[in-house]
Amino acid sequence: MAETLENQILHALGQVFDHDKDKNIVSLGIVKNINVESGSVNVILEFDRNDSNLQKIYEESEKVLSEIPGVTKFNIITTYHSNGTESQPTEENKVVSDEQAISGLGTEKIKYILMVASGKGGVGKSTVASNLAIAFKRIGLKTCLLDADIYGPSIPTMFDINEKPKSDGKQIETLNKYGIATMSIGYMVNDDNPMIWRGLMVMKAINELISKVNWGEADIMVIDLPPGTGDVQLTLTQKLKIDGSLLVTTPQDIALIDVVRGLRMFEKTEIPIMGLVENMSYFVAPDTGKQYPLFGEGKTEKVAEKYDYEILSRIPHDPLLLEQCENGHPLTDLVPEHKVSRMFIELAENVLKKLKLQRLANS
Repeated sequence: MAETLENQILHALGQVFDHDKDKNIVSLGIVKNINVESGSVNVILEFDRNDSNLQKIYEESEKVLSEIPGVTKFNIITTYHSNGTESQPTEENKVVSDEQAISGLGTEKIKYILMVASGKGGVGKSTVASNLAIAFKRIGLKTCLLDADIYGPSIPTMFDINEKPKSDGKQIETLNKYGIATMSIGYMVNDDNPMIWRGLMVMKAINELISKVNWGEADIMVIDLPPGTGDVQLTLTQKLKIDGSLLVTTPQDIALIDVVRGLRMFEKTEIPIMGLVENMSYFVAPDTGKQYPLFGEGKTEKVAEKYDYEILSRIPHDPLLLEQCENGHPLTDLVPEHKVSRMFIELAENVLKKLKLQRLANS
């Protein structure tokens, strides 16, 4: 069905002409990509920088797409190339202005917003974010989870969600599982499609995940950030009212070097730092119960002491925790009485206490 619809779309776009060149946009190579999923269509059009017919071609493409049976909604992404090289977003693709990139309208009824960040990838940030969201639910909070890791979304896997969110064209509904309202760019793209996006396209995606999603009322939103200190982090910290942040690290030298950059970023953007979470802190021998540090001891403490931040939790390297992340059912929901689950619940209680005290101090 999708292949037949794709052919129909290609044929329809073949009726759109660049009249200056007297050729259709398919033969000119302007149509760079067509992606069809259950009637939802994304089309990428690439233009010359000085193409005077861009607006007309865009409007005619919209018209022919709207007339194709089976196309329930569509999105045209326009880029341009210079000297036959790299594509850049055009003004037509700038759906929102820089000032409007993140409106925050979708989060007005959320009491607290907490960012979970890491200086580098591979430290278990998404594992912590997922289980922490479940832990907040366990202590009685209505919780939502935003996967803002545009380039490597993990929440669809960790929550075993494979469906597309519903939308009426104006609002996107969250996908709810294990009592958590979730949203991720991973719900809207194929697993094997790389996210080769630049700044404005990333900001458009973030804008939709925030302002166009029907988050409703909630006690807390956990945002799983991309690793590092890039555009997504900076834009969210500047445009949303963030109540606090957690930095996840492992007790490895390279991870701790990067986590300092994360601390500095939140300090400069005046986002309150609740503390550090040391993940994969140690391994517990199943036969003796003895703890063995995986990457040495005392390294995270030195960073915490130097920059005057608290280590809120030390999460062990637990095979069941990792297994359940891959199986799509976070351990804290599946086995709440497990030792690691209790650690996440204690972490949630501690973070909530800090958020409340901070708000009281600022009131």
